[in-house]
Amino acid sequence: MNIILKSLCAAGLLFGVGVGAAPQPAPKLVCAQPSFDFGERESSGELDHTFVIRNAGNVALQILGLRPTCGCLVPKFTDRILAPGAEATITVRFVLRGRQGEQKKIVYIESNDPVTPSFALHMTGVIVDPVDIEPRLLFFGRVPASFTATNVIVVTAAGTNQLGEVSAQLDSPAFTVTTEPLVAHKSARVIVISKPPLPEGLTRASLRISTGNPRLPTITSVVSAFVPGAFAVTPPELLLVGREGDRIRREIILRHESNLTFRVLAVEPPLKEIVYTIVPTNNAVRLEFPGLPVLRSLEGKQIRIVTDLPTRPEVLVPLRVFIR
Repeated sequence: MNIILKSLCAAGLLFGVGVGAAPQPAPKLVCAQPSFDFGERESSGELDHTFVIRNAGNVALQILGLRPTCGCLVPKFTDRILAPGAEATITVRFVLRGRQGEQKKIVYIESNDPVTPSFALHMTGVIVDPVDIEPRLLFFGRVPASFTATNVIVVTAAGTNQLGEVSAQLDSPAFTVTTEPLVAHKSARVIVISKPPLPEGLTRASLRISTGNPRLPTITSVVSAFVPGAFAVTPPELLLVGREGDRIRREIILRHESNLTFRVLAVEPPLKEIVYTIVPTNNAVRLEFPGLPVLRSLEGKQIRIVTDLPTRPEVLVPLRVFIR
């Protein structure tokens, strides 16, 4: 009897268990090369790449939509329905203008594939400007008012690009600037020196670099230095980075250099619609801005902070706007 029961269990016949049940018919989306590395490209023009997909299932595959993770991607497909064994192409246009650095972009294919209803196509690479500067923003850090500080920006032509005669101009008398070549037609140095005495707080100047390269003849940067005073302000300026109209969260921490207790009496942002919260902490005050708008019109504007200290009744925090 035991031998018979073991035989029935092994055959899957006991308790009505079936053997070798056929898989349910289903579509299956496959792509032999779902990732494309475009290497190094300049930040101009557009890049097109075509992915080939196939239905490896035994039921028609339906493409329900294409979902890019970035507005710089424009995907298109040739066929919405693929019969079993059929192929189709998806062409993705990547707008390179305004992009820089390492790129990792994804387009999701939404389909009726029950196993992978959202299939990812990847585009990776590095985007560089014809001419680049390092650092992008030159910050001297905290310097004494009477101190003469020197800093350097390196200008470099990428790939086969070349530099012409490099020159630079500043819009503030708080700094001086000179240039000198390093490697003929490929790199140069821009030397910036502060001119004491600098005023208390943040001093900022716009730096315009002429590269002599027809593809990127001018690069604009910012030079700044912070002279400590009654208050330490972190950060010394608010950077608003994003697309026009985006809302981002930022905060300012105000601390007295001598750890004196103080109160913030008022905060005056450049737009009345900007909301904020004042959070007192130990010997400091934190100002929270949950939804600062990224607007070109705010470039150069300031947030005015009024305190109860007679020696420093107000603090001005500049706004810098970078539109992607």
